[in-house]
Amino acid sequence: MDWKAKVQGFYLNGNYNEVDVQKFVTLKKITQKEADEIIASKQALEDSAE
Repeated sequence: MDWKAKVQGFYLNGNYNEVDVQKFVTLKKITQKEADEIIASKQALEDSAE
């Protein structure tokens, strides 16, 4: 399963917050780098919407 894509989808949709994303790092489903990329992707979307 592509955990990064799954978590990113839920995060961008507003179902997960940053704490939820970090839980997947703790569970070793995604890396810290992937979590940082997921969080940054939402910020980039918000910046481009302005």
